[in-house]
Amino acid sequence: MKFSKITISGLICTGKTSLFWGLQEELVWPTFSTSQYFRDYARTHRFLLEKAEEQNDKITKKVDFRVAKMLKEKGNLLVEGWMAGIMADNYPGIFKILLVCDDAVRIQRFAEREKVDLKEAEKKVVEREKNLLGTLARIYKRNDFLEPEKYDLVFDTTKTTKKQLIKTMLDKLGFKET
Repeated sequence: MKFSKITISGLICTGKTSLFWGLQEELVWPTFSTSQYFRDYARTHRFLLEKAEEQNDKITKKVDFRVAKMLKEKGNLLVEGWMAGIMADNYPGIFKILLVCDDAVRIQRFAEREKVDLKEAEKKVVEREKNLLGTLARIYKRNDFLEPEKYDLVFDTTKTTKKQLIKTMLDKLGFKET
């Protein structure tokens, strides 16, 4: 194996979390999920998740630099998050995955997950992505976080089930499904 770490990035409801937990179950590697971190942070601090990431630059930087530090350390690691691939940019032995998906499908997935109608889902997805991408651009003075050329593999999850996604990624990564 030529890599010891895997990052998974993508917009809301592209399948990042599903792939993350599926790979973790198969590989049994240590993990860090920035999405879960922010969900927990929002719940603990009684923020709407749509607002948690942009509450202040300090918390965003803290999480991103924690990820960067973990990616520098020895050993296997599976990381999920919008900035995971970018934070891995200059380190060897890291396989960077970007998941993409048709917007209508992402909004449908969000509506089902959050149990809201499509109009509300679209509003929340657009607001959260706009806020987070704006915050990241302001903090890091760049806006190439989701540019395909920054990643080793770009995979479209529009017509893929969770099970198919995990199997396909294990195959592409050179692992056998257990």
